[in-house]
Amino acid sequence: MTGTFLLASPADLAARREVVAGPLAGLARSLEEDLSPLLAADRIVLPPEKARLTRTGGRCPVHGVLLAFDPLSPRAHTCPVCGDVFTSDDHYRWWIMNYQLWLAERCVHAAALAATRESAPCRDLAERILSACVSAYLHYPNKDNVLGPTRPFFSTYLESIWALQLAVALDLLEQSGATGALGAAVRSELLEPSLALICEYDEGASNRQVWNNAAMLAIATLLANDAVAERAIHGKAGLLAHLRDGLLADGAWYEGENYHQFAHRGLWYGVTMAERRGEPLPEALAERFAEAFAIPFATALPDFTSPARRDSQYGVSLRQWRYAESCELGLARRDDPRLSAALLELYRDDVAPGDTERARSTAEAERNAPAARLTRASLGWKSLLHAQPTLPDAPRARPTPASVHLAHQGFAVFRRRGGQVYAGLDYGVPGGGHGHPDRLNLWLVTGADRWLEDVGTGSYVDRSLFWYRSTLAHNAPLMNGTSQPYGAGVLRAWDEQGDAGWVEAEFEIVPGRARVTRRLIVMPGYLIDEVRWASADDTTFDLPMHVDPDEGPGTGWEPSTIAVTPGSGFEFLRGVERASGTSFDAFAATRAASSIRGWIQSDAACEWYRATAPGPPGEPPRRFIFSRWRGHEGRMRMVCAWDASVSAVRFTPETISLLAGGERHAHRAIGPAWHVRTQGVGAPVEIVLRGRASAPRPVSPAALEAVGTLPRHMLAAGRPFVMELAERHYRRSELPWAAAGAPEASLRVAAGREAVDIDVQVRKRDPVFAPPRRENLLDNEDPDINSDGLQLYLTLPDSQAQASWLLVPEEGGGVRIAARQVSGSVPAIGAEWRLTTDGYRVRIHLPRGSQGLGIDRHFMLNVVINEISRDRERRRGQLVATGATGEWVYLRGDREDPLRMLAFEIVDA
Repeated sequence: MTGTFLLASPADLAARREVVAGPLAGLARSLEEDLSPLLAADRIVLPPEKARLTRTGGRCPVHGVLLAFDPLSPRAHTCPVCGDVFTSDDHYRWWIMNYQLWLAERCVHAAALAATRESAPCRDLAERILSACVSAYLHYPNKDNVLGPTRPFFSTYLESIWALQLAVALDLLEQSGATGALGAAVRSELLEPSLALICEYDEGASNRQVWNNAAMLAIATLLANDAVAERAIHGKAGLLAHLRDGLLADGAWYEGENYHQFAHRGLWYGVTMAERRGEPLPEALAERFAEAFAIPFATALPDFTSPARRDSQYGVSLRQWRYAESCELGLARRDDPRLSAALLELYRDDVAPGDTERARSTAEAERNAPAARLTRASLGWKSLLHAQPTLPDAPRARPTPASVHLAHQGFAVFRRRGGQVYAGLDYGVPGGGHGHPDRLNLWLVTGADRWLEDVGTGSYVDRSLFWYRSTLAHNAPLMNGTSQPYGAGVLRAWDEQGDAGWVEAEFEIVPGRARVTRRLIVMPGYLIDEVRWASADDTTFDLPMHVDPDEGPGTGWEPSTIAVTPGSGFEFLRGVERASGTSFDAFAATRAASSIRGWIQSDAACEWYRATAPGPPGEPPRRFIFSRWRGHEGRMRMVCAWDASVSAVRFTPETISLLAGGERHAHRAIGPAWHVRTQGVGAPVEIVLRGRASAPRPVSPAALEAVGTLPRHMLAAGRPFVMELAERHYRRSELPWAAAGAPEASLRVAAGREAVDIDVQVRKRDPVFAPPRRENLLDNEDPDINSDGLQLYLTLPDSQAQASWLLVPEEGGGVRIAARQVSGSVPAIGAEWRLTTDGYRVRIHLPRGSQGLGIDRHFMLNVVINEISRDRERRRGQLVATGATGEWVYLRGDREDPLRMLAFEIVDA
């Protein structure tokens, strides 16, 4: 370790003063202007309450968009769409989160100006903010959190971002002058207790752990805690692990575009601090980290926004100061023509001026802003310390966006018409917990018109989350009315020759039973989309297209209903209509700036449906169409044209032909290649697209494999299964098992002739049973998870039926039972309960018989016991029959791993 400084040494700061006084003087002046409200304030005010997450807080109830954040207006919050002002406590408690982060950023912002401009007012401001935070920190309760232990916030990663800003601010102040007793107080009364909380909660491969690591490394360096610093860099979920496993080989963060920028900024802190400690990256990881600066621009849409894949926010413009600063920080590390080209685009002077919202930015937990004109004076405080004095020579002209195949992500993008046409296939890695079941998702964007796309995700605490995370919300296939399973598609082919491009991929849509292959050929004025499916079972196959045609397809539209599988997305449909299809259909759709036409041929007639469902987040509901086939296999082929000259489309079993721009185009697959023959006034031209990949190996269903390996408990008359649940079964929140009152339980499973009885005796003081509630005001989980009560999970392996229930005791001896996830034929359960001297007892009956367990005698169970205390609004923890050592209750809702079960076999005498 070569020094105790974080991002810049005293020598670095001395050298930067000349740069900040010269080439970056405009940036320094604009940053100081951002601080003017605080520089003029008599005192720093911190709210006495901690931040709180609710379903309504921070969003307009009509338009669903985030309310504008004004750091000087804690009680009045304006909708940017309708202009209405909201004043409820839920909005205030959401404002607190933003304000705390905003204030911490202003602290490091002021400290950077103090260090590089030797500004006494900025130094005084930074010290006043630090002093206020020290005084308030330990008064915030570490309770009722959503995602990890924290005091001022509701999630650990937010505290990590906040504490990181304060740690860097303190370091910059100390590198440029003494802080006296304040430095010692910040260390002992804020950073040290905050570090203890952050170290408790390891989020593994999540983007959030990137920020936990950055905070741990910063604080550990200031506290000279080498053990924690070592963990933050070299630990199992440390900096190097995230660079190796979180960043894909092309530099993209595995969770998608939205989380790439967020995670990469956190990695920048970690890498920079590790280097300052004398621990440079291994060469391969340094290359991957450098690639990550450029990768966001590879998939940009024609309007220079980011595609909203997975849990991304919708319509995020790349013309934001954070993206410009990322390019500047990347160029400070090494010359990269891609970053110079991106800055040429970002610093265009023909973009309309607007508020960059930098003055209201909330540290690294960004709020995306509309596109605005940017200059180097728009950058942030990190550029004061690291941006080059002058930029390398940029290209004389902005390069034309080219097609790109991101094989490590599994996303192929074909660009036509100078980048104004964007067609693609998203087939690859799903993206961890933020991934969507949308393998083989089709994209088509022409200029500003988004015909087929992914609209990302809105609020995580609104019910609409379940729509955006369904397959039906995408232009991707699904079977049997249920969303796709979690998994990755397999590339079969990719090639591009001039203006002709081809990608083909395959996905196992029913593990071990059914596969779908999608082939996309993109030409200058049209694309060909071919979908094939094959199933070992008779199946229903749906193919959504999120477009609302003016004409076609199908004939005889009339009102209809459609079967709904809970959690499939179909429950969100309104105004469902059905039409008869044929083996050949056509449609046309028009927008303000362009139009498309489609010709569709399939091996068998289909049904067409149209319905209204949630639109992109923050926009009104939209109507879309989907086609439905039935059977064991099928093929659908579509020509979709954005060029009006495309006509005379004709399908034969082996070929597709059409007219385009006065030329005859003929397409066909021949062996491992796709052939395109064009015939105009001259000699015919043949294009051969190759690049066939090897066929994937069959994948056996993991769930059935796991069932066969589980130890099986034999149930015979008079021989019940008995288990005691205690500390090793406890899944905690803020409090570990002992501090949470050491709850315990006995589980007894017995088989009789008529039923299987599950007896649960819970031993805890003062159980709290929630009354019936129509909705959960905190988030989109079932409100009954925040109560003492049970979660029961049942699987019948032979029939593959599954179900889960929530059970909450009620006054009078009844038990409120809510079926949550039901698939296949499962028994209707019954239950009763009573109080005991040391807690309560619930007895559940699973009837045997023709519609119950008697089908196969084999069944699998998991029992989870929720527990809460009277001083909390969220549950405190859970006892889990299958064990929970080291696990946390956050974000689990009522979802459990289907492979973690107790397996039973009934042995009748």
